[in-house]
Amino acid sequence: MSRHRSGTQEETWKEPTRRITLSLVLWAFGFATTMLLIGLWGRAVTHDDVTMQASVRSVVDASVASERIHAWIETGVIASSEADPELTERILAELRDHPEVEAAIGSVLDQFVAALFLPEGEGASIELAATLEPIVPLVAAGFRQHAVPIDEAALVDALRGVAAINLDTPQATTVVGAVKDARAFLSMIVVIAAATMILSGCVAIWLTENRLAMVRNLATRILLSSLTFAILFRVGSWALDPDGGRSSVAGGGAILLRSNGSLFLLVALIAGVVAGSVGWILWRRPKLAVNDALIT
Repeated sequence: MSRHRSGTQEETWKEPTRRITLSLVLWAFGFATTMLLIGLWGRAVTHDDVTMQASVRSVVDASVASERIHAWIETGVIASSEADPELTERILAELRDHPEVEAAIGSVLDQFVAALFLPEGEGASIELAATLEPIVPLVAAGFRQHAVPIDEAALVDALRGVAAINLDTPQATTVVGAVKDARAFLSMIVVIAAATMILSGCVAIWLTENRLAMVRNLATRILLSSLTFAILFRVGSWALDPDGGRSSVAGGGAILLRSNGSLFLLVALIAGVVAGSVGWILWRRPKLAVNDALIT
């Protein structure tokens, strides 16, 4: 009688302990899943040079570059024409939104961003004169429309007098080194998160009587987490879209959030296949048991 009572008390204590332990283990599994997904996505981004450069390109303040370039052009125009500074500024303001001018400014920014991602130890220079020379005929035509004579050759010579921008190696090293450091950190996160997922998943399966059902439960958790991240990152990219009036920094974040979203969908697909396969096995089990009983 005493043995039966002690056994009952032991079972009474074991069940709450098992439930609490299982809850903690599943929480650890969910947290590790989150960290693993973020780590895998982050590593994919650091290996995606096109996305990284596009993000930096968006962050670079185009208005500052535009003002500087227009200042160089204005100096060259004043030196090669008889126009007064106020008229020169007004005419150049009319040309700011012209596609050729925007293309020239974009070319300067692209050269700058590409230089930041050069391998360590390599230097780079931005040839401003060669980039701005193609818009000289457009500028000259704009001044002629206002009956202002301008010497295109003198304007070209004035632009050639603008020195090339030499980028020191440490400037490029800063970006490349930061990407490498982020990649190394994210790799460590991925390893720790994967180990935690495997350990907590194994413990959760061991603590459950229906182990196949727990495998399906864990796979379903991974599936839902992956789909949640895919949706959140897409919504975040829309929220940060600079076309909606956000800043250029927000635009860089939007480009990052839009990239490599297929990774979440791939993980969700794999988890969905596992969950579906295990679910099919569990669904078939009662039927198999009934068939065996009928045969017996």
